[in-house]
Amino acid sequence: MGSADYRDALRAALDTRSAVAAERLAAMRAIATPATAGVVIELFTDQDAEGTFGVWARFDGADAFRLDRELGDERELFAVTWGEDGWEPEVPARPRGWSRDELEAAIAGVVAEWLDGLVPAEASELDWELARHDGASDTVPLGPSARD
Repeated sequence: MGSADYRDALRAALDTRSAVAAERLAAMRAIATPATAGVVIELFTDQDAEGTFGVWARFDGADAFRLDRELGDERELFAVTWGEDGWEPEVPARPRGWSRDELEAAIAGVVAEWLDGLVPAEASELDWELARHDGASDTVPLGPSARD
């Protein structure tokens, strides 16, 4: 499997959760307060670069802790875990020969493209960005923040 095939297959898996993720992002916007600076969507990848990862949203600002607790697990936008029969949900395996960095960069790129279209277009009062949990790369502006 080449890079383009991997990205296309991963995007197809993400697209199966688009409606739920969009609803959750809209809910975050709805409960944001004037003290909310933005929403940071974090990408967590496994240490072994086998393919598991999670995408979680969190608030940024003075009221972040309270708002994050209010939504709890509803802040999870996508997660891949290893189950009894393989990846759940089914995502493509890491292409042969890819390093951990290559896999993480590919996942981050596809996740950013996916999320960009899910952030509420009218939510320009908040900063929206994708960050990697380990700080390995710069944040990526999303939605209205990407177009400012």
